[in-house]
Amino acid sequence: MGRYTGCIINNTVILLDKNFYKKGQIEKLLSYETRPNISSFRSDSSIRDRFLKDFRNIMKQAGPLELSSDYKKVLQIEKNSEIIGVINLNIDGILKLNGAQKLIELEGNISWFYCSECGMDKDSNLIVEDDKEFNCNSCGKNILKPSIPFIGQEFSQWDLKDSWMMLNSCDNLIIFADNFLSPVTISFIDIVEKRMKNTKIVCSELLDSTLNDFPNNNISFIYESNESYLNILMNTYGDSLV
Repeated sequence: MGRYTGCIINNTVILLDKNFYKKGQIEKLLSYETRPNISSFRSDSSIRDRFLKDFRNIMKQAGPLELSSDYKKVLQIEKNSEIIGVINLNIDGILKLNGAQKLIELEGNISWFYCSECGMDKDSNLIVEDDKEFNCNSCGKNILKPSIPFIGQEFSQWDLKDSWMMLNSCDNLIIFADNFLSPVTISFIDIVEKRMKNTKIVCSELLDSTLNDFPNNNISFIYESNESYLNILMNTYGDSLV
C-alpha cells in the first residue's frame, strides 16, 4: 500500500467513514455502546424515558445540524454520472435531508424517529422540543426510537445488500477516514480488493496499515484533509457537475 495523491473518478463509490461531520460529535455522544438494548427499550418505559432525556440533552448540546461545506461538496459530486453512490456511516442525516439521491445511510440517522409497534415516523426535532411528542400519533404508544441500531440490532439488511451491490460494481472506492477505519469499512475494502479494484483512503493522519493486511497493492493513502480532497474532486469533475 502506497502514498497516492491523484484523483480517479470513473465508476466510483464514495464512503464516508465515521466522524466526517463536526469531527464525530454526534457519533461520540450517541456511540453504539451507550445506546440501550432494544429488547429492554421496548419492554421498560423507564429505559425509554431515560433515553429520551439523554437524547434531548445530546441534541441541545450538539446544536443545529447544519449543512457543512464538506457535505455541500459531497452533494454536488454525487450528482455526477460516474459516481455510483455514497455510503455514509455518519448518523446525522444531513445528506438525506438535503436531497442526496444515491445515498445509503448504513447506520441509519437521527433526523427521524419511528414507532417500534406500528412503524409510524416522526421528525426528531418535534421530540426534542416537546417530550409529549414521544408518543406515537398512530397507536398511542411511546415506543418511538431514532432510526439507528440499538444494542441487539443489526444494520438494515436492505442497506447492507445495496452497499454490497455498489461495491461489487465499482472500479474505484474512495474512503474519507478519520484516524481509524471502522470494522465495516475494512470489510468493504476487502470486497473491492478481492475484485482487484482500486481503493483510495483519504486521511489527514497516518493510519496503522499493519491492521489492514490486504493481499495486493490496489490500496493507496491520500494524506489530505477532507476539504482539500473534496476540492480536488470538484475541480476534476469540472463542467460535468450538474
